[in-house]
Amino acid sequence: MLRAWTAYSLTAAVVTVVAAVLISLLGGGGITKAVWLSAGFAFALQTVAFAMLLLVRDRTELFMAGWLGGMVLRFAAVGGLAFYASRYTTLPLAALLLSLVAFVFLLLLLEPVFLRWDLRRS
Repeated sequence: MLRAWTAYSLTAAVVTVVAAVLISLLGGGGITKAVWLSAGFAFALQTVAFAMLLLVRDRTELFMAGWLGGMVLRFAAVGGLAFYASRYTTLPLAALLLSLVAFVFLLLLLEPVFLRWDLRRS
């Protein structure tokens, strides 16, 4: 299980950094801090959600609950950051939230690839 989480985390880190660099370059200097904050937040969120999913992947009666729990965690994180950022930060709110949702979705697409990573035959 640790092997699958490590492979996912390393790949997610590379994908997150590459995407954040590209978005920062294309979006201009005004959104750079918001994009990098969203990238770090999404990476941390996704590694926790993927670890939770790995814990229940072999228990069919709990797998859907684990997946739904991860989705609730993602929605709550986006809502919580939206609430916090709208009141206490000077970062551009649209760039912060759109990049967060984009990073979470991008990293969510990687999960099926690594869910059974350590169970594959070499």
